[in-house]
Amino acid sequence: MKKIFFKVLVLLMVFVTLSCEKTKTHKDKLQVHYENLEPQELTIKKYNEALFSIDTADFANGLKSIQKDYWVFLGGNLDDAEAVDYLKAFAVDTFCIKLNKLVKERFSDDTELTEDIKSVYQHLNYYYPGIDIPETYFYVSGIDYEMPAVMIQPDGVLISMDYYLGNEGKLYDYIGMPRYRSVRCQPSYVTRDLAQAFYDNFFAGRIAQKDVLSGMISAGKQLYFIEAMNPSLPDSVLMGYSSKQTQWAEQYEADVWAAMVGNNMLYENDMMTFRNLFGDGPFTQSFSKEAPARLGEYIGLQIIRSYMMHNEVSLQDLLKNNDVQQIFQNSQYKPLR
Repeated sequence: MKKIFFKVLVLLMVFVTLSCEKTKTHKDKLQVHYENLEPQELTIKKYNEALFSIDTADFANGLKSIQKDYWVFLGGNLDDAEAVDYLKAFAVDTFCIKLNKLVKERFSDDTELTEDIKSVYQHLNYYYPGIDIPETYFYVSGIDYEMPAVMIQPDGVLISMDYYLGNEGKLYDYIGMPRYRSVRCQPSYVTRDLAQAFYDNFFAGRIAQKDVLSGMISAGKQLYFIEAMNPSLPDSVLMGYSSKQTQWAEQYEADVWAAMVGNNMLYENDMMTFRNLFGDGPFTQSFSKEAPARLGEYIGLQIIRSYMMHNEVSLQDLLKNNDVQQIFQNSQYKPLR
């Protein structure tokens, strides 16, 4: 009787172990101990507040008084009247003044955001110990939405906070930003865009995008890196989708993949196919008006997640690996209908 009981117990333990292994998700691999890594403290310099607080009656001297602290913005010759006039015109512009006011109101308590930014830096230090992270600055750009909201310079990480005000007051509609873009103008996107800026600075462009498959693998690696720096980031923010679009992508993932394979799209390299699968916009025309744009990126992310789940590979090894076929074949990617 004891032997039978023992055998049943062993079988149960094996079953539980296998069940636990099966229920693991890609998120489990991204949970790392980063809390004791640098930086332990993070101070963010707010160039917008310094600039817009200068007395316009003595603007040139006001600029000089903050030049040392904000050299990354004011490293030029402040005795140059034309340069000073350009900066003054920006500082007295009514729209820019409004943007600064909105930024100060929206981020009056930025404690949580600062902690989230610090967490991204700590994750960077986990995967790349000793990586050089310059000082972090908030500023107001005037919203040129063709420019990135976060830029990495040798002397500073520059975050344009007027990109993250939310569109509740139709601010971004007013400047003509498309709705599919303004959905990403939320505070929750700051750390996502921060991680992307680091990726673009250090890792982008390593895979030649000669066809759809290589484009998907390249995009998937980028998105996986962003997720590794922000493990709690929801897929909607990671992809820049609305919740409805995210649900559509999850529900029809297998159908999208079947269409790609069935129509021999993986090795297509024509501009129209690339624009259809990777171009930004309100939807993917070849599927439906409910289908979100950039479905090639979404499928690429799923391929990379599958690859990382089925292989003992580090993030560093993933980013070094430019063998598209090896990644694809070893991913064992096969979405279930």
